[in-house]
Amino acid sequence: MGITAYSVAVPDELSFTSRRPAVLGGLLALDPTALDTARGVAEALEAFADFDAYSAAMRAFLVDRCAQLISEEPLEGRDGQPARLNGDIAHAVAVSEVALLQGTSEAAAARTVNFSQALVGRHPAVHEALLSGDLTEAHARIIVEQASTLPQTAAELFGIEALGRLRTRKGHRRTPSELRRNVLALRERLHPESITRRRTHAETDRGVWLRSEDDGMCTLTALLPAEIGMAAFHRIDVIANSAHKAEGEYRTTPQLRADAFARALLEAGGTTERPALATHGAGPSPVAVPSPEGLADLLRPEIVVHIPAAVLLGASDDAAELEGYGVVDAHTARGLAAAAPTWQRLWTDSEGVPVKLGRTAYRPPDSLRRFIRYRDGACRVPGCMRAARRAEIDHTVEWQDGGSTDADNLALLCPKHHALKSLALFTLGRRASGDLVWTTLLGFGHPSEPSDRDHILGPRSADLPVRPGELSQPSGPPLPPEPGHRPPPEQRPEEPPPF
Repeated sequence: MGITAYSVAVPDELSFTSRRPAVLGGLLALDPTALDTARGVAEALEAFADFDAYSAAMRAFLVDRCAQLISEEPLEGRDGQPARLNGDIAHAVAVSEVALLQGTSEAAAARTVNFSQALVGRHPAVHEALLSGDLTEAHARIIVEQASTLPQTAAELFGIEALGRLRTRKGHRRTPSELRRNVLALRERLHPESITRRRTHAETDRGVWLRSEDDGMCTLTALLPAEIGMAAFHRIDVIANSAHKAEGEYRTTPQLRADAFARALLEAGGTTERPALATHGAGPSPVAVPSPEGLADLLRPEIVVHIPAAVLLGASDDAAELEGYGVVDAHTARGLAAAAPTWQRLWTDSEGVPVKLGRTAYRPPDSLRRFIRYRDGACRVPGCMRAARRAEIDHTVEWQDGGSTDADNLALLCPKHHALKSLALFTLGRRASGDLVWTTLLGFGHPSEPSDRDHILGPRSADLPVRPGELSQPSGPPLPPEPGHRPPPEQRPEEPPPF
């Protein structure tokens, strides 16, 4: 078999000059002759590995310095505010600043700030080795991560000894995975607390997380005590292996595990009997595990699906949007709509709910709340993807400052960004053009936009809501029934704003 030769276009520009020369000067240039031989290219890759390490070390230094300077700012905020953000306002501000400056999520920014402060403040020897290119950012992160649960004195000693294990006896630099395995025993030896006490502390970090994946899939992750997680996996594995023996079963064992796991979570009143283990002979009867189509019948939690009318009525197979996830196919969307015990649609007519309540009411009515959640889709801070159901409706101009309860003065903010705004450390303001701008403590302005659904649902057509209105039944084919529908609760008496 021959090898197909192909050519790679050489970039016209082989040098780098910062777009901010006032703070980052100089020129970084690649010698074009290095591209003439494979060895020259390999040496250039090694040179850029050194530069990557230096860049990571400088970035950590700058993030740590930024957080330090923010902590020296007066952060009392608006008078009379209750304690917020667990009292660590400086850290919360630093994370939000870094997230917007680097275009990352709050979670990623928090990891960056925590790593940078630990690397520069607690592990200066590791930081110096990163500056010189003796190790990579991945190596440094492993050392900092493994030292994070150690007391200060033990953590510093751990960092120094971990550096000594970076290379093998013959001088080969261990990969990050090799280094992690090598320093686990070192961490255990240097930790002053028993494994029992550490286990008790580690249990407080248990939780479940959801991550969206491509093509209508997701990853559900749980952090559990080892014996519970292993027992749960064993039970799922037993069910899957039993179902695999059923006549005509076509699913693989991993697929059956996934379906058995979903059934265990979704099936109300499901059996708690342990499936029998096959030991010899014919073994137990196969366990029935519903397919993904069958599992859809078990969905009962309140979920929000944004479905174009043509998709709902079956006239189109375009995509719809599952709130908190993203694109789902038309078949799935229609199935969710049909399975919902109740469902509502924003519908506009001549008797629509007023969009401007002015100063007559502090709390917006339910229909206006639904409209704001639909319009914004998520927290209005750029880059924050906190879903509408986990965000709070906030007056852009605070109520106590004369703000009105109008659609154009209401916006979704997640609890953290709501707190930063209420403390008057960050602001959400409206330009003369009407555009919202999120301005940080350091004075950087970032345009605030509602979630863009055009790439999912297409440009908004004339029959979609343009203002909050009555939630009514549209004409046409009958809508899914609403069993268990309850009338809305009585309007609560007006109360002073909680912020």
